[in-house]
Amino acid sequence: MDLQKRDGLIVWLYNTKYLRVLRRYGYVHYISKRMKYAILYCDHEQTEGMISQLSKLKFVKAVDRSHLQEIPTTYEKGKSKFEEKDEVYN
Repeated sequence: MDLQKRDGLIVWLYNTKYLRVLRRYGYVHYISKRMKYAILYCDHEQTEGMISQLSKLKFVKAVDRSHLQEIPTTYEKGKSKFEEKDEVYN
């Protein structure tokens, strides 16, 4: 199974009235009506073009790239603080 690389975009909106239009540009994952932003996923190859297209829309205030892919998700195996304290007392 070949997984496509996707990038997350945070789209800041002036008004949440036109949220249906965003579905044309990618997969809308989350919408915050109170803070007026949406999280949109698109293919990695189309990200640059998608940012320029979205920023030209009247109802879009700004488009930011999500940095979730840059955060390492592998964790070191190590002892927890509780295990270390038990060794001191024994």
